[in-house]
Amino acid sequence: MKKLFLFAMMCGAMFVLAGCGQQADENKTPDQIKTEVQSMSAADIQAKVDAYKKAIEAKSAELKAEGEKLAKIPLTEQMGDKAKGIQANMGTLKDSISKLTANMNAYAEGLKAKK
Repeated sequence: MKKLFLFAMMCGAMFVLAGCGQQADENKTPDQIKTEVQSMSAADIQAKVDAYKKAIEAKSAELKAEGEKLAKIPLTEQMGDKAKGIQANMGTLKDSISKLTANMNAYAEGLKAKK
């Protein structure tokens, strides 16, 4: 099972890192992106939107895998350290997905303004 999980994680990482050199940056704020898109072409903005979609898909797959791991833990151990670690990781992934989604939406708004 661990090998399958590691393989899925590696595929997800490769999927995120591939893609015309565009990367999703969750450290940017939507306001920074709104300023940035003013000097970008529509094609560049679309490439950013696509990169964010891929990153969100990869993080969602990670979140699903963590949920499956949590579901396999017996109810009597749900308050244990292992379950708490998985829940903390799930919280981090959810926060990351929220940031990526907000940034992708900022790029999408900029793209609408360019068209």
